[in-house]
Amino acid sequence: MAIDCVTKHRVFVYDRGGVNRIDELVRIGQVTWGRVRDDISEMSMTLSAASCDVQSGLLSQIEPGRHELVVFRNDVRVWEGPITRIQYARGSVVLEAKDVMYYAYRTIMHAAWNNAYPNVTFATTRAKNILVGELARKEALVPPINVVPYIVEHHLSTDAKTSRSTLPYQYTVFEQIDDMASKGGMDYTVLGRAIHLWDTSVALGYAPQMTENDILGEMYVSVYGSELGTRAVATDGQGTYGIAGGTDSYYGEWERLDTAYDEATSDGPPPTQAELISQAKRNLAGRKPTPVQVRIPDNSTLNPAGVLTVDDLVPGVYVPLLATLSARTISQMQKIQSTRFSETADGEQISLTLYPASAADVA
Repeated sequence: MAIDCVTKHRVFVYDRGGVNRIDELVRIGQVTWGRVRDDISEMSMTLSAASCDVQSGLLSQIEPGRHELVVFRNDVRVWEGPITRIQYARGSVVLEAKDVMYYAYRTIMHAAWNNAYPNVTFATTRAKNILVGELARKEALVPPINVVPYIVEHHLSTDAKTSRSTLPYQYTVFEQIDDMASKGGMDYTVLGRAIHLWDTSVALGYAPQMTENDILGEMYVSVYGSELGTRAVATDGQGTYGIAGGTDSYYGEWERLDTAYDEATSDGPPPTQAELISQAKRNLAGRKPTPVQVRIPDNSTLNPAGVLTVDDLVPGVYVPLLATLSARTISQMQKIQSTRFSETADGEQISLTLYPASAADVA
C-alpha cells in the first residue's frame, strides 16, 4: 500500500552547527517552513505512524538544544535551525524548529555596548558587533553553532546611525537586534545559516515584475490619506528636534511627530540636531503626494505558474508590482515581508506577504 508523503521536500537531522549530518527523516506527511523580515522564522513537520516505526531509534535520540533540522526543497538546501519542540503521540511525531537567530534569542549580552557619542556608528554595524561578540561563547562550544561566519552586513554610507548604549546583562542579543529593527532604521532576516543585516532603505535584490495574474486571489489599490505628510519632526523628547518639509501649496499642512530611533535604550548624550534632521527626512519620505498602495492580502497564495521562484522569495527583495484594477493602473515597488512554504501529500502551497517600498528606497 502506498504511503502518502511529501515529494518536494526532504528533512535531515544534523548535529549543532549544521555540518555533521546524522540521518534523514523519511515518509514526511507535512512540512511547513518560511522566511520572515525582522523576526525568527519557524518550521514544523509531521511524521506518520508508519514513518515512526521505520525510524524509532533516530526519533528517540533527537534532542532539542543539541540537534538541528535542515530542509531541502527539490534537493536545494533552503532552511535550517535548532529543534525547539518534539511532540510524541500514539500515531505521529511532530517536530518544530526555529531559524539560527534563535541562538541569539537565548544569548544574554554579557558585555556593555556603548555607542554614545563619540562612538556613534551605523545601526547595522552595532548589530553585527553584538552578534559576533556575544555569540563567540557559543562558537567556542564543541561543535560550534556555526553562525558567526555567516553574518552579512549590507552597508552604505547613507545608512541609519545609532548612539545606543546598553549595560551588561540588560538585554538578550535578540531583544537588542529586534528593537533596533523596530526603531533604528535597520532590517534583518535569516537565509539558511546566514543572518543578513541591512538599512531599511536598501534592497537585497530585485524580482521580476509581478501582476495580478501571479496571485491566486484578489489584489487591491488603496489611497491612504492618513499616511500623507508635508512636514516631519523627529525629537529626542528632551527638547532637541529636527524638521523636514513644511506647508505644501496644494495639500496644506499635515505634520508628523516621531521620537528619535535611538532613545529607548540610550544612556548617553542625545542625538545631534543634524542626526534628527536626517531622521525627519527619512520619516517624511514617500508621504507626498498622498500615498497609493497596491496591496496583496497577507499570506496570499502564489500562482505556481507565475514569475517568482524560490530564489526571489527572500524578505528584503524588491518586487515591481503592476496592477490594472477598475479605474486605476498602478505600478509600484514592493518589498517581501515574509514567505511560507507548506507541503502535504496533496501538494505544495506558497504564500507571500508584501509591503510598499518608500520613495527613499534605493533604486
